Amino acid sequence: MCQGQTRRSHSVIVLSYIILKKMSRMRGEIEMEKNDTSKGESHQHQRKFTQGLLDHKPIIKALNIKPGQTILDAGCGNGYMSKLFSNQVTPAGKVYALDKDQYFLKALKNETQGTNIKTMLGDISRPTQLNESSIDIIYISTVLHVFSQHQMQVFLQEVRRLLKPDALLAIVEIEKKETPFGPPQELRFSPEELKKIVPLTPVNTVQVGEHFYMQIFQNK
Repeated sequence: MCQGQTRRSHSVIVLSYIILKKMSRMRGEIEMEKNDTSKGESHQHQRKFTQGLLDHKPIIKALNIKPGQTILDAGCGNGYMSKLFSNQVTPAGKVYALDKDQYFLKALKNETQGTNIKTMLGDISRPTQLNESSIDIIYISTVLHVFSQHQMQVFLQEVRRLLKPDALLAIVEIEKKETPFGPPQELRFSPEELKKIVPLTPVNTVQVGEHFYMQIFQNK
């Protein structure tokens, strides 16, 4: 068995253990404010959960975004990060804003018509319609803790399919310690846990807010 296959097999085993451990403690689905779509009127007062809590400057700096790149903002919410990414890639690049919330996407599409942001209704824990090896950076923020084992496996497979060689996966998560908000600690991922389950090369861990970190992986 080659080294790449061995790494992927090990990742699947570790992933299964970690997810099963987390799921055994979960009773019902843990939802954050950004995923509440039960009533259209409730969105009038909603924004993406992390808006105002994350420091976008170290995020932009660590990702080293270049003009002409293509970025997938997976679980974009109201698209506040998509708009920041759009400025960085310039009109020569493209930002795919992916979310399962039609209300957010409709508002974002109306707001960004004529720009390089393309809204997409979908879920990164399922196969997307994006082309293979078409993405330079996949950005996903405070989403992984709600994934089942199957969803996590599909997510990791889709990440490998979409990323170009040497492209980046950036995962923003709430720190696995006591914080004034967020899911129970046993449902969160530490950087060390992410490094064990993501079958890519870890390159950097960045503090991006008082209670948030960003783990960056490269498709090597």
